[in-house]
Amino acid sequence: MIKVILDTNFLIYCAKQKLDYVDEISKIMKYGFELITISLVAEELEELGKKEKKLSDREAAKLALKLLKAGNVKIISVSGDNADDEIIKLSKGNIIATLDREIRENVEKSIIIREGKTLEFG
Repeated sequence: MIKVILDTNFLIYCAKQKLDYVDEISKIMKYGFELITISLVAEELEELGKKEKKLSDREAAKLALKLLKAGNVKIISVSGDNADDEIIKLSKGNIIATLDREIRENVEKSIIIREGKTLEFG
């Protein structure tokens, strides 16, 4: 089963836009998949939820973390200390859901958001 790995900025954007990423990813995937993220992403969301200067960004990070833990997303532990690098390492044979151009340029398959709420392969 292919894994769809969720990045921090993807999760925050979905929370801000009230975008149900589980449902939207289901619409574009033609085969079984598993949603996962890494422990560093969950940690980033926790930190942003506490320390982000802009209230809307703090609230979006808190909501993204809450949805992540309540949803069908598996959180896996990684040994590194840079979330982007660890996501890129896990990308082989998997799909990365991200808005980060640098990550997209370093992975084979990605899911991006177009025109605000449309998910597609990038």
